[in-house]
Amino acid sequence: MKRSVINANIEWAMDLCKRMNFQIPDFFYWTPEEWEAKKDLTERMTSVGLGWDVTDYGSGDFDKIGAVLGTMRNGVMGDMTRPYCEKLIAMKDGQILPRHFHYEKTEDIINRCGGTLCVEVWNSKPESEGYAVDYESDVTVYCDGMKVTVPAGGVVKVTNGNSITLTPYIYHRFYAEGGELIVGEVSKVNDDAKDNHFSEETHHSIEEDEPVRHLLCGGYVME
Repeated sequence: MKRSVINANIEWAMDLCKRMNFQIPDFFYWTPEEWEAKKDLTERMTSVGLGWDVTDYGSGDFDKIGAVLGTMRNGVMGDMTRPYCEKLIAMKDGQILPRHFHYEKTEDIINRCGGTLCVEVWNSKPESEGYAVDYESDVTVYCDGMKVTVPAGGVVKVTNGNSITLTPYIYHRFYAEGGELIVGEVSKVNDDAKDNHFSEETHHSIEEDEPVRHLLCGGYVME
């Protein structure tokens, strides 16, 4: 993914939040120089990955498969003093976040504003079967506390202000329908390095075609 695409889409997400009157923390606007100047104050922030993340999941087509994610608060797995996480996910109309599940994390995925959040869900088969996608069994989830059962691969449509709860080992794939979308996530601690299982291989790389204008949550260390 090109650095220019990352820079431009963080700025798009900032603008989307302003247009939809969705307030985000000050540190989302910091420049690399500001992060560097504040490095003695931000050890907790950087240790849990607060800030922006942008990925096309190796698709090469960010507008089709990808998302801008912003972690606003987070803790460390096993540390019960902060056992929670909150994120925003900014998505373009029709943009897809690929199919995956979490080993540990339970999450409420909330349509904060914009279009409709469409969530496709499947059960996973056990570890002995390689956590394969179960294309046959019905899936039961909760939407704002109400039980919803859909066929494998069924779509749960989440409108503004409403949510879906996703528990470990439930495969899910998101897409935005009917306009740009700000998704909220309230969950157990987030650990992208250990807790994500994608049904298809993904990869992340950056082509440095222009200077960094906005640091990603994995890129606080300045050269």
